[in-house]
Amino acid sequence: MRLLEMMNEVVFNANKPWDKIKNTQVKDLAYNSSKCRDGYMFIAIKGESLDGHKYAQDAYEKGCRVFILQDDVKLNEDAIKLFVKDSRIALSKISSNYFGNPSKELKIIGVTGTKGKTTITNYLSTVLNHAGLNTGVIGTNGTFYNGKEERTANTTPESYELHRIFRDMLDSGVKCVSMEVSSGGLMMDRVKDINFDVAIFSNLSLDHVGPKEHPTFENYLDCKAKLFTLAKHGIVNIDDKYANQIIEKATCDIDTFGIENKGDIVAKNIEYSRELDSLGVSFDVATQNKEFNTYICSPGTFSIYNALAVISVCRYLQIDQNTMLDALKSAKVKGRVEVLPVLDYATVIIDYAHNGVSLENILQTLKEYDHNRLICLFGSVGGRTKLRRKELGDVASRECDLCILTSDNPDFEDPMDVIKDIADSFKNSECDYIVEPDRKVAVEKALEIAQDGDMIVFAGKGHEEYQLIKGENLPFSETEVAVNAAKRIMESKGKKQLS
Repeated sequence: MRLLEMMNEVVFNANKPWDKIKNTQVKDLAYNSSKCRDGYMFIAIKGESLDGHKYAQDAYEKGCRVFILQDDVKLNEDAIKLFVKDSRIALSKISSNYFGNPSKELKIIGVTGTKGKTTITNYLSTVLNHAGLNTGVIGTNGTFYNGKEERTANTTPESYELHRIFRDMLDSGVKCVSMEVSSGGLMMDRVKDINFDVAIFSNLSLDHVGPKEHPTFENYLDCKAKLFTLAKHGIVNIDDKYANQIIEKATCDIDTFGIENKGDIVAKNIEYSRELDSLGVSFDVATQNKEFNTYICSPGTFSIYNALAVISVCRYLQIDQNTMLDALKSAKVKGRVEVLPVLDYATVIIDYAHNGVSLENILQTLKEYDHNRLICLFGSVGGRTKLRRKELGDVASRECDLCILTSDNPDFEDPMDVIKDIADSFKNSECDYIVEPDRKVAVEKALEIAQDGDMIVFAGKGHEEYQLIKGENLPFSETEVAVNAAKRIMESKGKKQLS
C-alpha cells in the first residue's frame, strides 16, 4: 500500500519532502520490532515500561524504512521519519487505513462496564447468529467467528490486531461483531477509529484503579464514557449509580434498561429455578407498548441485567422477538456461572469472579437457591494491589459457610503471602477456612468434602486454561481437574459419573 493511503487523516511532519515519499510502498506495519520485516513500517509506541523508540534501530536492521515517531531517533539517511503527536493514536488510524477501514462495513456492538462484558457479548453472538446475522466475538475469552478461534492477549486487543481481525471477519462473511471494550482499551485509544453502531454500558464499580491501570476512579469512569462518543446508539443500565454520568457524557441517542428504575425496557415478576445442570431465572420484560416472558439458564439479578442488554440490542436491530427468546433460553458462556453436573448430591460452579464486587454478586445470588453449605474456593493474583485481596476475603468470609484459600495466577509472588493477606478477613468471621496453595489439590479437596445440598464455587479462573507462575502460563484446566476428581468420588460411592 502507498504511504499516501496509509497516512490518510493522520497529522504528521516528515523528515523528507512529502511529494518525494508519498508514493513509497509499505508491505505491512508493526509496533513490535521483533515482528518487523523488509518493507514494513515501524510505529514506535511509548508504553508504561517500554519505549518503542529504543527499538527503532532494530526495526531498521530488519528492513523497515518508514518510521512513525513521537521523538527523533538516529537512523540512516534512507529512513523516512514521520513525526506525530501520539504514536498510539496514529497506530489506530494507520491500522484502519491499512486494512481498508473494515469497521465501516461491519455492524459493531461494543460492550463496556466493570462486570458482564463477556456474558453480554457472547449472549449477543448466540442470539444474532441464531437470527441469521453472522456475528463474531472479540473479548476476554478470545476471538470467535465461523468456527475459528484466536486467543487474544488483552480483553480489547491493540488497534492493529482489531482492524486485522475485522478484515478477516469481513472477508469470511461476518456481518456483525460483538466485542468487549475495556477501560484500558479506551484509555489507550485502541478503539478510537472503530465505527460502533451500538455501545452498551452494563455497570461500574471500583476496580482497575491503581498502578499500571487507572490513576483515579474518575479517570476510569471517563474512559468508560468515551465509548458513547464513538457510537451511533447507546444502551445503558439505568439502575447503575453512574448511569446518568454516562448518559450526560454521551453524544449518541440512548435507550435504557433496568429492574428498579423506569427504563425503556424493565424486568419484573422474577422467578428462580434450579436443575442438575443449570441455575436459571425467568422474568417478564415490559416495554412501552408490550410485555413478554423470557427465561435464561444463568442465575441471579446480574444475569437479568445481561439479558436486558441483549434484548435492548435486538429491539434496536429489529430482531424477531420469538427468535431472540428461543436463543436466550440456551445461551451460556464458558466459565461464567458455569454449572458442572459432576456430583448428583451437590452443585458445582465455575466462575471468573476475581474481585470483591463480582464475587459478592455470585455468592449472594447462589444464596437465593436452596442449599446446605455455601463453599467458595478462591485466591487472588500475585503482584497486584492488596486491596483486592481484602475485598475478596471480606466478601467470602461474610457470605460463605466454608472457604478454601488457594492460588490464582501467583506469578512471582509466593502464594502463601497472598493467602495470608486474604486470611486476615477471616479473623472475626464465623466462616471456617482451609488453606491449600496447590490449586489442583484444593479443587480435589473441595469435592471430597462436599455434602448433600452443598453449593461449591470455584472462583477466579473461569475460562482460563492456565496458571501464571513465575512469568509462565502453565497449563491448568479447573474443569478437567474437577471432572476427574468427581469421577473418582462417584466411583468410590458406587455411582455413575454424571459428566
